Amino acid sequence: LKNVTFGYEDAQEILHEFSLTVRQGEHVTLSGRTGAGKSTVFKLLLGLYEPWSGAVNVFGQRADQIGENDRRKIFGYVEQGFHPVPGTILDQITLGDTNLCREQVIQALDTAGLLDAVQELPKQLDTPYSAALFSQGQIQLLSIARAIAADPKILLLDEVTANLDSNTEQRVLEALQAAARSRTVL
Repeated sequence: LKNVTFGYEDAQEILHEFSLTVRQGEHVTLSGRTGAGKSTVFKLLLGLYEPWSGAVNVFGQRADQIGENDRRKIFGYVEQGFHPVPGTILDQITLGDTNLCREQVIQALDTAGLLDAVQELPKQLDTPYSAALFSQGQIQLLSIARAIAADPKILLLDEVTANLDSNTEQRVLEALQAAARSRTVL
């Protein structure tokens, strides 16, 4: 991000001439109070918003010009909340991406520490998804598996341990350590 200015309303800037360079393989933590713009930076990187001014580039390309097919290969995004899609456990991870094979899904579940729990389900990956199948921590691990299934180069983690108890938080942090290997992480 180079000299990025952005806000959600014309009169209220969230970011003012904000610059940040992250090199491949770096792990960077953004910190600040609620409303400081941490999640906004992620949305700008994902190309979901255009800055009012300045530039947002990822691998030399404008973030908002990255195509849908390429976006998942570049970014894995783990949010505080999980947003399920209709369908099976497999669908929760692939999001309908036919380029992802079952082996990639299994590897992602294994890295996230959720493979054993999924294998215990009646139809394993083909079990229809229901939030009742998993604890809150396991749902966050499912979100991590979703984020890393396409083997993205960049992992964006947005308050992923908020609202978790300390034991569950530890499991999620261990899964994130495994998922972060050889990736750029914010």
